[in-house]
Amino acid sequence: MNRALVLLILAAGTTCAAARAEDAPPPPLTKHQMMKECMAKQVASEGGMPKEEMKKSCKDVTQTERDNEKTEKNGASGAKSGGTPQP
Repeated sequence: MNRALVLLILAAGTTCAAARAEDAPPPPLTKHQMMKECMAKQVASEGGMPKEEMKKSCKDVTQTERDNEKTEKNGASGAKSGGTPQP
């Protein structure tokens, strides 16, 4: 009986841990992953851009996305960024 009770408790604990892991947001993409995705989208759209232009465009997009993530992260913690002080 004790063995069955211990197994039941372990199973419940494992189920709770798995549920928490599913609720966690995915880790942020690295700069390399973001560039790879962007380049794949550019190629798939068949825009006819030369590779160097696609690369430059993706660098700009990647930098903007990373800046936005930083701004959101700072905004969520209650920190104000830049700007002029309000009277």
